[in-house]
Amino acid sequence: MRKHAPTVVVAALLVATATAFAVTEHLKLEDSPVISTHIPTFFSPKLVEARIGFRLRREEKIRLDVADSSGTIVRHGIGRGIFGQAFHQFAWDGRDDSGRIVPDGAYSVELRLEDEGRTIPFPQSLRVDSTPPTVEEVVARHSVFSPDGDGRADRVDLRYRFSEPAYAVLYVDGKRQGTSHSKKASGTRQWYGEGAAPGEHTLALAAQDLAGNIAGSTRGIPVTIRFVALPKSRYVARGGSMRVRVSTDARTLRWRLAGRGGTVHKPVFRIPVPRQPGRYKLTVKAAGHAARATVVVRRRPR
Repeated sequence: MRKHAPTVVVAALLVATATAFAVTEHLKLEDSPVISTHIPTFFSPKLVEARIGFRLRREEKIRLDVADSSGTIVRHGIGRGIFGQAFHQFAWDGRDDSGRIVPDGAYSVELRLEDEGRTIPFPQSLRVDSTPPTVEEVVARHSVFSPDGDGRADRVDLRYRFSEPAYAVLYVDGKRQGTSHSKKASGTRQWYGEGAAPGEHTLALAAQDLAGNIAGSTRGIPVTIRFVALPKSRYVARGGSMRVRVSTDARTLRWRLAGRGGTVHKPVFRIPVPRQPGRYKLTVKAAGHAARATVVVRRRPR
């Protein structure tokens, strides 16, 4: 009898292993009552509710709960009752059982099958984020620019740094103009002056995170669209020639005064002045845009 004892033990172990394997395989082959789940990745309870959806394979008596990262249920029964074979959706407002907004962090959704006494955790988690990012710095490059396509100061570059990766939201003269396509903790938001008239404008930048929280915009940053500009609206000359300074980044300028004109390639130049006293119109053009001023010619003192 003692000779056969090891054989009996081994046989018993084999039977137990085979039974456990069969039970495991049966559990694997058993259809899950939940076919698919839909959970948002991020959401801010201060802005929206989280829509949690799933499809049942068959009628079930359920309770839908939300647990924190430690597994503690913070909200019981956002969905509860008997539901049939269909897609069902429930809303969570981001609050716990006492009605307080839960702290920022990752949360999981659990489906409790009341009749079977088991719980099915959803594979996806959702992150609660109620805290907006912070705009730490914004610096403007080319505060005076000319969007004429010549490759020189064609745009304003707003270089920014946020407290976390976020979308950069641009405001022009107090109106929201659009959001960047990518989220970054630092980068550059550009403005080409689309649809804006020449002159002064105010830019501001805000940060919006994935959950939709948006930081207040920065103080206004003054910028100027300038194609060609004369520093004066009125010049006084006494014959001979006069010196003209033009504000522009264009390489070619065309001027005209009293029927005469010419082309220059620098922003400071001299032009002839009519001998006859009077008032004349000076026009300076660059890249299809013009600046104008009045030239008053007076008699030379004798």
